[in-house]
Amino acid sequence: MPLTPFMTKLSSRMTLPMSDQHALFRAASAPRHALKGECLIEEGAKLSSLLILCSGMARAVRTFSDGNQQIVSVFVDGDTLNAGEIVFRQSRKAVYALTAAIYLSIPLRELNSLMDSSPAIARALWLETAAQAAIQQEWMVWLGQRAAQTRLAHFLCEVSHRLQLSGRDAHATCEFPLTQRDLADTLGLSSVHINRTLQTLRSQGLIELTRSQLTILDKEGLYAMGEFDPEYLDGLKFVDEGAN
Repeated sequence: MPLTPFMTKLSSRMTLPMSDQHALFRAASAPRHALKGECLIEEGAKLSSLLILCSGMARAVRTFSDGNQQIVSVFVDGDTLNAGEIVFRQSRKAVYALTAAIYLSIPLRELNSLMDSSPAIARALWLETAAQAAIQQEWMVWLGQRAAQTRLAHFLCEVSHRLQLSGRDAHATCEFPLTQRDLADTLGLSSVHINRTLQTLRSQGLIELTRSQLTILDKEGLYAMGEFDPEYLDGLKFVDEGAN
């Protein structure tokens, strides 16, 4: 299959040689289109493919026995949706499109063969898994040890910064399709608490959040509120300065 612009963009993030880029995307299915809210991976489903998000946003969800949910990951352009799970038999989370999305599916049989023959592809997937693990570790810290304002400010900073790294939103305003219910399920807070905290951030002149658009009015102030240091997101950059 030909390398379309979004495939070239993904290859840049993976820092793959051209031959490996073509080999990887030849193994992929044709780009698939998903509607907002569509399930891309079912919780408990047998894992058969690596999914790569080429356009749009998605969320990963764990559902508990009482029906409550916890959002455990948010994905943006260029993220793999299940790189950390491809060594397991079943997915431990469901993944849903937050917006209209385009994604690629690479069957694990072909992917395993490519990793055996190409150390660069194996390294790229290892780096992707490490980058997402760094995000998960940061989430664990602020979920367990931070006040509501700090949690929310940090999360808004992270999503905004990741969208900038993806190259899709390079300005103060970015797409933000998560609802207050989504934020509550992400941050371990009630919707009422989320609403009050958003009002606080607005009243302090830090953000504006309307119609699925987030505008950071005071970047320095929001970073300070969220104790946000973007260094842990360096693994998501499209240019690998250490690559030869």
